[in-house]
Amino acid sequence: MNTSWIVILPPLLVIACVLTTRRMILSFILGIVSSALIASRGNLIQAAQLGLTRVVESTGIAGLMSPQAFFNNSSLLIFSFLIILGILIELLAATGADQAYVNITRNQVKSRKAAQGASLILSLFFFFDDYFSALTVGSVMRPLAFLHKVHPVKLAFLTTIMASPLVILSPLSSWVGQISLQLKLAGIGPAGAQTALVGDSYFTFLSAIPFVFYASAAIISAWYIVLRGISYGPMQAYDNERYEKIVATPAPRDTSFFDFLLPLILLVGGVFTMFLYTGGYFSQGGTLTHAFKNASPNQAFFVGGLLSIIVSSLYFLLKRTITMRILVECIKKGFLLMYPSVIMLTFVWTLGSMLTNDLKTGSYVASLVSSFISAQLLPIICYIFAAFIASMIGSAWATMGLMFPIVIEMLQRLLHIPLNTPIEAAPLLIPIIGATLSGCVIGTHLSLISDNPILSAASTGANHLEHVKSMAWYVVPVGIATALAYGIIGMSAPSMGTQQSLYLGFATACGLSLLFLEMGQLVFAKR
Repeated sequence: MNTSWIVILPPLLVIACVLTTRRMILSFILGIVSSALIASRGNLIQAAQLGLTRVVESTGIAGLMSPQAFFNNSSLLIFSFLIILGILIELLAATGADQAYVNITRNQVKSRKAAQGASLILSLFFFFDDYFSALTVGSVMRPLAFLHKVHPVKLAFLTTIMASPLVILSPLSSWVGQISLQLKLAGIGPAGAQTALVGDSYFTFLSAIPFVFYASAAIISAWYIVLRGISYGPMQAYDNERYEKIVATPAPRDTSFFDFLLPLILLVGGVFTMFLYTGGYFSQGGTLTHAFKNASPNQAFFVGGLLSIIVSSLYFLLKRTITMRILVECIKKGFLLMYPSVIMLTFVWTLGSMLTNDLKTGSYVASLVSSFISAQLLPIICYIFAAFIASMIGSAWATMGLMFPIVIEMLQRLLHIPLNTPIEAAPLLIPIIGATLSGCVIGTHLSLISDNPILSAASTGANHLEHVKSMAWYVVPVGIATALAYGIIGMSAPSMGTQQSLYLGFATACGLSLLFLEMGQLVFAKR
């Protein structure tokens, strides 16, 4: 189909419908139907076929045909891990292990601020995957947050704001392989006929990490919000919501803190071991970096989660903390707990696939600016448009795939760089990659159809729409400060050099983020 402004209509319809009806599933169905009709040029039969095809692809139903197909299907593995996590949450509640955790930690965590800080600290241990962080931190912190009157919406914010920023700043994470591959496909690699810039795609990403200003500013801002008690906008209402007096329920006598730690140790240990196994660490040797670059995160989550459930269930059964009837009930409740999130992700992925593959929404938006900007404006333009595209299609990875080829081509055109030019000869490339990655992350934080906020809301028990709305009041100031930092980078790098402009840009992003948050507190906080 010929791309035009109409390809941005479906995501706009979804946003408008969500804000007016507050019905997420209906809104996504509207987005999917409108996307199918646009892609098929109004042909109802073709639209129905396209919609059903994308739903089947998103759910991965074909993977149920064989164990091998299931194990290679990322959708089914994510769905399974969600349900496993739901079962684990119910198992910890049924055994009283979650209360054992609360009773132990409440001696050290004695205030709401301390509980929020504990959530941020716990997030640091899950730097290797944002899904794992969003699901695990939220579920683990729920009982402690409840005890100290931290609203689920606030806990969801603290979980989301740390998850993907930590992962994208980590040189060892589940994002590394994807980013390296996208950079390679965009033309960064060994000298050759199709090579735009000569260099190693992985080390190019490593060089760009310091320039991912939004991620650093978001993490620093999260700590500042907690320590300063910043609270305004919709979040203030949740922070001030009245609670009945909460008293920790005594854990059963035969339940100890070890009962709480065992499932989590098995989960984290199993996932980490499978990361190494699927990345070829044991079979091929090599380094941790190589293993994480080539690992299969979804297989690691599924196997690690399954190991945790099986061993923990056997442990509690042998210990007679629970009976088989209670275990079956936990499985049923865990499925029901995560079933809405499974449905939500199905529609999110279906719409995202149609926007990316059928309507080419991201390519259309990115191409709008390719003909009328200067090289100095590339960092801020790439940041803004990556954020816009990611918020529209709900996927940071898909946005990277759309943006990197366009970004590198624009840089070549504006600076008149021939093929097979060493990366060192294009000093703006690294800041531009950092800006694009920043845009991908903030876009998902502001998107109603992004996985990460949905998973954080599911694990913390928050309402997804309220989570995204309230979080935006804190994300937008940080995003504006980051945009100004990239504007400074583009203007100062040619004269000051990349390294000096990095320091200036980083200080601008972080300093203005805190200033804008303070201004928000001053202007919008209700006394």
